[in-house]
Amino acid sequence: MSSNVVVLSLLLCFSSAFCNTELNYDTVYHEYVNEVIQFEAIKEKIQRSLLDIDEGTWVALQMLDASTKIPSGLLQGNVFDLGNFDECYAIKYEDIYGKYCLGTLQMTLPTQKYFDVFKFNNTQRRPKFNIHPQPRLADLSEEYIGYHFAACVPSNWSASDIPELSPGAIGTIVVLSLFLAAIVASTAFDIFLHYTNKEPPHELFISFSVLTNGRKIFKSTTNPDQLLCLNGIKAISMMWVIIGHEYSNALDAPLSNVLDVVEWQQNSANMFIMGATVSVDTFFVVGGLVTVYTFLKSMDKGVKFNIILYYIHRYLRLTPALVIMSLIHLYLLNQFANGPLWNVVDVILVETCEEGWWSTLLYITNYVQRGICVPQAWYLSVDMQLYVLSPIILIPLWRWPKIGLGALGLLAVAGCVVPFAIGYSENLGTMMTGDTTKYMNDYYIQTYTRFGPYVIGMILGYVLYKIKKSERKVRLSRLTTCILWLFFLTGLTACVYAGFPLDVAKEEDRWGNSMFLAFNRPAWAVALSGVIFLCVAGYGGPIDKFLSLPIFQFLTKLSYSMYLVHYAVITVRYSAMRNLWKFSDIAIMHAFWGDFIFTLVLSLILSLSFESPIIILEKYIFGRGTATQVQQKKKPEV
Repeated sequence: MSSNVVVLSLLLCFSSAFCNTELNYDTVYHEYVNEVIQFEAIKEKIQRSLLDIDEGTWVALQMLDASTKIPSGLLQGNVFDLGNFDECYAIKYEDIYGKYCLGTLQMTLPTQKYFDVFKFNNTQRRPKFNIHPQPRLADLSEEYIGYHFAACVPSNWSASDIPELSPGAIGTIVVLSLFLAAIVASTAFDIFLHYTNKEPPHELFISFSVLTNGRKIFKSTTNPDQLLCLNGIKAISMMWVIIGHEYSNALDAPLSNVLDVVEWQQNSANMFIMGATVSVDTFFVVGGLVTVYTFLKSMDKGVKFNIILYYIHRYLRLTPALVIMSLIHLYLLNQFANGPLWNVVDVILVETCEEGWWSTLLYITNYVQRGICVPQAWYLSVDMQLYVLSPIILIPLWRWPKIGLGALGLLAVAGCVVPFAIGYSENLGTMMTGDTTKYMNDYYIQTYTRFGPYVIGMILGYVLYKIKKSERKVRLSRLTTCILWLFFLTGLTACVYAGFPLDVAKEEDRWGNSMFLAFNRPAWAVALSGVIFLCVAGYGGPIDKFLSLPIFQFLTKLSYSMYLVHYAVITVRYSAMRNLWKFSDIAIMHAFWGDFIFTLVLSLILSLSFESPIIILEKYIFGRGTATQVQQKKKPEV
């Protein structure tokens, strides 16, 4: 393909500021089809390959029809033309097939004219475009901005080019089939017992039963010891996580109105999405809370603490479902569909598993950083590492409460100091303005920068344990209650929107960015802890009743499976796209609800097939009343 100057001219020709009387549409179109995509040269080469006969001419016409044309909407940032993938792949002429190629003409933008056309002057920070169908180039730098085009050309296509099931894929199907057989047999036996009014000879005989496990998932409880408001908080946060990933995938998809994304990013109202990463800290808070609360409750019941079983229990609860999803990512996902953007699945979901499956299953992937199998599983590594370290605090907190609380206080302070020091020394900026890769690797996925909310959750867990143990009602006046609710809800809102001035700042604010990294997430944890405290203490009112609804109990039971499933659902759907789409909040929300339902159904299947049976098997292996019951089933989600 020829120089980028032609592409730049094409972009500028539609602006009256740079078009002259000699540069008309016909001239630009001629330059585009002949110099940029070399239409005449491609046509001649195709015809030589296919011979100049009627059938060959028709096939050549199909190939050219499936290739890129001059796109509309250039001034809205439409720099994609995906051609027609299906038309190209459907072409067959003797032993020649249509071969679809997707390429990029990079724009180095040697002049400022391009930015002037789109009203970006020298004093403004240039927008960050995260749009490229090939994820190897996504989020790297502006040099990868370019015109993305498709070409359909002849290709001799042998049988080896047709996707086939690999030995790993066959093995995965066999494993899934064995589990399916166990589910069918167990469910059939359970149905037989139900209609004959008999008890199973052993619980293991119905451990894989959809009937028994389904009842547990759909059953709701009113037991106040379970801190029912946490169900609503976790379920809503899980939905928030999915919405955030929906937007992040959408912004990397081929859009026909890229410049509308820039305008969207400049609107403070959209910080609800851009600031959604605090939803992750919600789960850190809940994780720390549940760890302390259930541990202390179990100690009151006389359960003997066995640290080995404490770790084994945790690993067995989380890992089987993660293993299944890793196998599906490795061997089956690339069989689900195809399309011009399907390489996204290979790079984001398959190759990362090939490189990092072992570190993901050892929960150390955030330190290895050689590919995260199931990309969102970085959270599992952080959460597991905090869980492994938690006995250092749990034992003193039980035996010497003052020492334990003092240690938690020091750790809470460290949870602010460490992110500030790293953010300032590395000049990380924010997720929107800094080096995204450096920001993620040095700050976002690291245990030593994200432990603050977990520690705050542990402090809250101890406070709630003392309240429940004493059975004494916390006394707050109506005025105090209203002030606290106003303070905590305002704090939550402020934490979501606090980063906007830094995201749109025209000049770098190293100190401000570092302060934001230091205090925003701990502040969110404190405000959220306040909300949970008021609900548990009996001052939640309609908010507590809403968060304790049975529907949220159901969603919370599926939240771990939803965490494992949702990212693949979103990525596969975007990667299977054949056409450009137009960015808008309505379009994304419409996509979100479809993906959410798919995620919910698949999560129910995963939970019934692997989560619930493993819980029963694990209880049988280690027995009841042992240290395995120290922890309730805690589901990390992000």
